[in-house]
Amino acid sequence: MESPHERALRDIEEAFGDRLKRGGPAPPGVPDAGDTLASVSPMSVEEVKLLAEVAGRYSVPLVALGAGMASKPEPEGGGILIHFDLMRGLRLPEREESWVEAESGTSWLQLDDLLRARGWGLAVYPTSAPLTTVGGWLAMDGLGVGSYEYGWLRENVPWASVVLPGGEVVEVAGEEVRSFVGPGAAGIIVGAKLRTRRAEADVPFGDAFGTADELTGAVANIAEMGLPLWHLAFLNPGMAHARNLGENYLLFGAYPAERAGEIDGDLRNVVASSRGRALSAAEAHRAWGERFFPVTPSALPPRFSVLSREVVSLAELPEKLSEVEDRPGNAAVQGTVVRSGEVLLLSLEDHEEGSARL
Repeated sequence: MESPHERALRDIEEAFGDRLKRGGPAPPGVPDAGDTLASVSPMSVEEVKLLAEVAGRYSVPLVALGAGMASKPEPEGGGILIHFDLMRGLRLPEREESWVEAESGTSWLQLDDLLRARGWGLAVYPTSAPLTTVGGWLAMDGLGVGSYEYGWLRENVPWASVVLPGGEVVEVAGEEVRSFVGPGAAGIIVGAKLRTRRAEADVPFGDAFGTADELTGAVANIAEMGLPLWHLAFLNPGMAHARNLGENYLLFGAYPAERAGEIDGDLRNVVASSRGRALSAAEAHRAWGERFFPVTPSALPPRFSVLSREVVSLAELPEKLSEVEDRPGNAAVQGTVVRSGEVLLLSLEDHEEGSARL
């Protein structure tokens, strides 16, 4: 007798043809999902709706995949992986409105590059932008480039389209979006409207510090003064060394050129009072070019492992930074700061003696 899983695969195969791949290992760049039944690549919201209807009818788990950056999916009892590489549709505003619509498979970096060609940019995008998709990061939520001014990703999604278990398609807006963004949320995000900003003349800056206390003191003073930066982040010496940016603690970020009068003098005073050294314009641009988190768990060399991913308060930052760096191994740490007082710490650990180039 044909099992429910086999009936589900048969129904899906009738609609998707060779876009359904039965069993087998996950494709390159996608985490192994264990005992999966198949993978499928829909081309439209209607096809995702069909998948959800069939999966609900036969009690088959669906696992929506981004670009392999999320934690390992583990459907119980076998499931079907959904790849969104064929759903990369975009809709740019016809006038100068501060939003863009994108389907789940759209690359964050490609989307931001497209907007910048028009003088705009995303308000917030992940530090993993070269490798992540819109749907993947929406499903995780998070802090990223631009979060100092704009906060969490969920705060910058005015509207999202979600396919619920069973196949119902809902459009959610405002506070309701938060129920469908982040780990454990019900439904599959298939598209969203994302906040954008004018980004014609962002000014990168960078400063070097000799100790963690000097760095964290500068971060706290910048936040207390309310300097209107767009992005604020830092690297510890391990991460700076790994990116060929020297051996110091680095504070870096960017702000719109029209805010220079409000920022430059106060920023120089903060850095000087914390015994920091301002980077040259060329050094600052180079640090800004290295703003992305450098590697993914699946792509780490054997000696590296992901040590932690943690959101802490500014008040906790000195202690947490010290904790990470005191653990065995050579920690490489990157921090993303939010003006509201939160800091995302991402860290890697090198198990060999001495720091290594990533």
